[in-house]
Amino acid sequence: MRLVNWNPNRFDSEFENVAVGRLVDAAEVIAGATRRNCPIGTISRPMYKSGPYAGQFWTARDAGELKRSIRVVRRKTKSGKAFTKKRNVRVYAGHKKAFYASIVEHSKPFMRPAQMATLSQVKEIIGVK
Repeated sequence: MRLVNWNPNRFDSEFENVAVGRLVDAAEVIAGATRRNCPIGTISRPMYKSGPYAGQFWTARDAGELKRSIRVVRRKTKSGKAFTKKRNVRVYAGHKKAFYASIVEHSKPFMRPAQMATLSQVKEIIGVK
């Protein structure tokens, strides 16, 4: 059997889109479990109005800010010279106002247990046996 004019790169982008779609679905499952496990603080206060850190946005506290900061992000990776393709899918917790995500993770883990609890679902979505 002989294949004429066979181009193996022809379907690469289609396979890549399907694979990244599965990764995003799996990351959403992990993010959902992380949101369920995330501890919610009880302290709410406005930003400081006096003192050395007056007017700094990060001094304010909102209950549930850490839970709202959990998100799925598709990162761009280096493909040749330009950053064009998005193959990395990550689950992030924390941002400027919820800078304490890693501190909370080390004191009361919520991301690692969520990842381990959803491992079978993630394998099923990705198609790993």
